[in-house]
Amino acid sequence: QEYEILSFAESGSSTSHSVHLHFRFSQELAGNTEILQATLYLFWAAPSPRAQPVTVRLLWPDPVGPNRTVASETRLVVQRSGWTTLDVGPAVRSLFGQETPRLTVELEVPEDWGSPLPSNHSDSHWPFVVAQARAKTPHRVRRRGVDCGGDSRMCCRQEFFVDFKEIGWEDWIIQPEGYHMNFCAGLCPLHMAGIPGLAASFHTAVLSRIKAASAAAAVDSCCVPTQRRPLSLLYYDRDSNIVKTDIPNMIVDSCGCT
Repeated sequence: QEYEILSFAESGSSTSHSVHLHFRFSQELAGNTEILQATLYLFWAAPSPRAQPVTVRLLWPDPVGPNRTVASETRLVVQRSGWTTLDVGPAVRSLFGQETPRLTVELEVPEDWGSPLPSNHSDSHWPFVVAQARAKTPHRVRRRGVDCGGDSRMCCRQEFFVDFKEIGWEDWIIQPEGYHMNFCAGLCPLHMAGIPGLAASFHTAVLSRIKAASAAAAVDSCCVPTQRRPLSLLYYDRDSNIVKTDIPNMIVDSCGCT
């Protein structure tokens, strides 16, 4: 099962030309989680009228002392205020093999810029990391129904991926870039709708048996979702604040006859 991990920055040491940010991740997740991808979001406060060079370094496990390790270094030119995204997947993936997963980001900026980040930690523009993760040992869940495949015309779950760019929503949805919404399709003959496990419920199984035995009770069965789960969404609201919410029943996990 895939899910998202969200970590907001903690302020570290700073000088006139550098800022350290720490992103902590739960120790409980470290041994049981596979990181699929991770993205760092930085919002630059308005610099001077001219473009400003910035160096972003990913450090682990600790930025102090002779043993500090630079995982990666990226040079940017900031021309205006706004969001910048950086791929930090490899660095976060390496961290999750350690006892205390913490990613440190060093921002090196010109001395005359001052602070390149918002001054208030509660600001909606405060830096954060979003990681797409998957449990290494997922719990087995008894699933009703089957996935569509081949030439089968029976009730099944059809996988279907929605790309938010294709429907014009990429300008306000931050994460994810899309998701598998899936849908149900196929026929529900009485012999199939009457099998517990393939039917949407035990009530449906009993009703289908009655339908099969009585022409007067015959009513068509439909292929419908039997299990759904929520979608976690990170987006900008009307005031450009970053909001995270879980929208229920957005992903179809399995289908059955009803």
